[in-house]
Amino acid sequence: MVTEWERLRRHLGDLLEELGVPLRVEVFWDRLWSYLVRLAEKAEELHLTACRTLEERLETQVLESLVLAHLLPPGGYTVADLGSGGGVPGLILKIARPELEVVLYEAHPPRVAFLKGLIAELGLSGARAERRFLGREGWPEARFPVVVSRGYGSAEKFAAQAARLLSPPGLAFYLWRNEVEPRGEPERYLRLLQEVSLVLPRGRGERRLLIFAG
Repeated sequence: MVTEWERLRRHLGDLLEELGVPLRVEVFWDRLWSYLVRLAEKAEELHLTACRTLEERLETQVLESLVLAHLLPPGGYTVADLGSGGGVPGLILKIARPELEVVLYEAHPPRVAFLKGLIAELGLSGARAERRFLGREGWPEARFPVVVSRGYGSAEKFAAQAARLLSPPGLAFYLWRNEVEPRGEPERYLRLLQEVSLVLPRGRGERRLLIFAG
């Protein structure tokens, strides 16, 4: 009998293969599964209920984050995730690409506490969560070669804040939920290099990954 653990592992591997993403799911699946289970347990309490099932989260937030993990530059460096929420995409990037160092910026204290607990539970060295309401409570002193986010309100808002945090030349990657979020004019702040379209499985819609240069 195939367990849910095994079924979803195979399903994610098949989805990545269909998209031409050469990440080996079996290498990081145990940690990813533990993360997804803990997130499901806390989702309602943390008001992170956009996905109703593990499979839905796998086919949207996780798949998008892993496509991003594949498209990030190679090597080890520090990534800032703006408005990380429950760890999407930053914590998933860290799980899939452990050579990255990741800083998760999140405004809501319960979510930050959840992220800190998960980082310790999963043994993710080189990852940390910080409570910060970017733009309202000042800016961190650190600057980053790569800044990422998903569902930050609009592409323009992301670009405006990413521009403040990038170290030149710097790259910024935004998983834009184009069906529900305005785009605005992100080019006012960053130069658009590429727009990648990602069609989600089972008619779950389309996402656009916007890649900017500082």
